[in-house]
Amino acid sequence: MLRSAALIFTTALLAACQSAPGTGTPQGIATYADDPRLGAPVDRICFASSIDGFSDNKRNTVILREGRDEYMVEVFGACPDLEYAQSIGIDSTTGCLTRSDALIVGHTPGGTGMGPQRCLIKEIRKWDRKAEKPAEAAPETPAE
Repeated sequence: MLRSAALIFTTALLAACQSAPGTGTPQGIATYADDPRLGAPVDRICFASSIDGFSDNKRNTVILREGRDEYMVEVFGACPDLEYAQSIGIDSTTGCLTRSDALIVGHTPGGTGMGPQRCLIKEIRKWDRKAEKPAEAAPETPAE
């Protein structure tokens, strides 16, 4: 009897921990879904060797700059050191950066301690920094 009560309690506890479908927080590029700066998907960034900078790096997204063009790149899963990257290298099988190529992320101070991370690219999108940034939601004032 005690064993079956423990089993029922454990099952109920596990069911309570289950997340409800559709209630998760958007991750990666999905967090920018309504942002006018986010452009169309791009198959490749050619002349990958001319990528000359990065900015706005988060845990699984980064903006890469190639000349005047900017691209938002999302990596598969999480790349913990990407958010604090001091340097980013490109591992591409061709002269163009495509999905399934990798970003090599270097973060020395306080990093994972395992050396540079290899983060596979999931998606590449055009990024237009000059597009109007979405307005922050103003707090509602109570009606008088």
